[in-house]
Amino acid sequence: MKKKILFCTEASWYATGYSVYTKEVLSRLCQIDEFEVAELGCYAESSEAQGKNLPWKFYGNKPSPSSPEYEAYKANPSAQFGDQSFNSVLLDFKPDIVMDIRDWWMMEFEQRSPFRDFFHWAIMPTVDAEPQYDQWINTYASADAVFAYSEFGRDTLINQCDDINFVDIASPAAASCFSPVANKAAHKSSMGISPDCFIFGTVMRNQRRKLYPDLMQTFRRFLDETQDPNCFLYCHTYYPDVGWDLPKLIHQNGLASRVLVTYKCKSCGKVSVDFFQNSIQSCPHCQSLTNHMVGIANPVSDNELANVYNCFDTYIQYANSEGFGMPQLEAANCGLPVVSVDYSAMHSVIKNIEGFGVIPSSYYIECETGCKRAIPNNQALLNILKELHAKKDMLPTIGANTRAKALENYSWDKAADAWAKHFKTVEPKDLSTTWHSPAKIFEPAQSLPQGLTSTTDAVNFIFTDILHKPEWIGGYLWKRVLRDVSFGYRCENMDKQFYFNESHIKNQNNNTPFSIEQACEEMANFRNQLNVWENNRVHKIQQEMGIK
Repeated sequence: MKKKILFCTEASWYATGYSVYTKEVLSRLCQIDEFEVAELGCYAESSEAQGKNLPWKFYGNKPSPSSPEYEAYKANPSAQFGDQSFNSVLLDFKPDIVMDIRDWWMMEFEQRSPFRDFFHWAIMPTVDAEPQYDQWINTYASADAVFAYSEFGRDTLINQCDDINFVDIASPAAASCFSPVANKAAHKSSMGISPDCFIFGTVMRNQRRKLYPDLMQTFRRFLDETQDPNCFLYCHTYYPDVGWDLPKLIHQNGLASRVLVTYKCKSCGKVSVDFFQNSIQSCPHCQSLTNHMVGIANPVSDNELANVYNCFDTYIQYANSEGFGMPQLEAANCGLPVVSVDYSAMHSVIKNIEGFGVIPSSYYIECETGCKRAIPNNQALLNILKELHAKKDMLPTIGANTRAKALENYSWDKAADAWAKHFKTVEPKDLSTTWHSPAKIFEPAQSLPQGLTSTTDAVNFIFTDILHKPEWIGGYLWKRVLRDVSFGYRCENMDKQFYFNESHIKNQNNNTPFSIEQACEEMANFRNQLNVWENNRVHKIQQEMGIK
């Protein structure tokens, strides 16, 4: 019998880091004879053609807008990450192993699945800062196996919690198309860029944690101090997005003629480079007003992105934290010197590829997560930029060393081998004790008994006799219920359907009254949901076995 592995991800054909990782690792795991693999693509529908053409079984999580499930999908914030269909997929595929490589809020529903005890759970969370939030740590400690993207992630998890079953580092890598061009000057010319210009480049989404204000301010200072008219900042990013007001930043720093961006025409499909003017402009190839800045909705291929990197003379990753930072490797493989903030996973990557680290000037605690984020030393960045600019003739040699170190330390074969090595050690659970086991139905108590002497006793009763999860007593959820009942308030949930997720992200007073009676109701609802899934499981197994 082959071991059945279910990979929960975004969708393996998307142009995201998670998707690329899925594609590369699954393409290798599916070639191992003892594995049968499947993918739950959370941002895709089951009917999409790309899913049908994969060499492994594909499940889509996103319902069709015309389906009856679509309204429930829109109403549940965690549905888009897989909560919509995860349990149904489990019942169909019956995996021995479930693996996930995403952020905590994208995988937490797997921890609370009614079938959690039936599968071996292997995860690789994106650890982009320390310390990790208590609820995240609780989830990671509940997994059967934990991997890390970087040495920083490994050390953060191990140092923070002794109960985490850490297995290995399974870092991503860059595709083979990311390689240096033979003639950089000729390549720049082919992209519409003057061959004698010097370009500092970055490939970062326009998010708040990406430090575009600091980067542009520092580049402005660089221009003022060097007085080099042929230096430019190339930002492969998108506007508008969830981050910064890029036009305002460019205007404030007087960089209208110094900041380049990437456009891709939605009519002819060609990529062009130009100074930032508007998010949409006329295409220089077909003259249609359909030339959009690139982004998630208008992506470039890996080959097109490699062409962008090869326009750069130096790469900069300027963020307050990163779970890994794939562009650093892609740039390194293109033979570029890499400059990054010397914190989080960026520290690990910079060390491994012998890049240039910008030591933070200080740190701050993010109120939403309690994680430490870096405040970069812009003067240190300026010094590095001036140093590299002064050594422009040496950059090919520096970049060649960076590429050699990247190829030495990172490969997709290494990443897949780390997972495969672990999966081969996993003993599948006996079907008679899991998917084929008798129904485990627990009726929740209807009310609290008389005579309870403390709030702690009441919460304990909720977990033992209403939720029927005595093993959760003392864990994060138990502590949260006890806290909220004691104070009479709770924070609004990410998932409105169930009292589990905790979020402090909203910039408003989102505390609502919360009583012991509400806690009883919430946990009874959850127990009833578990019972429904148990009945569904037993009914499905009986059908498969021909039992009426």
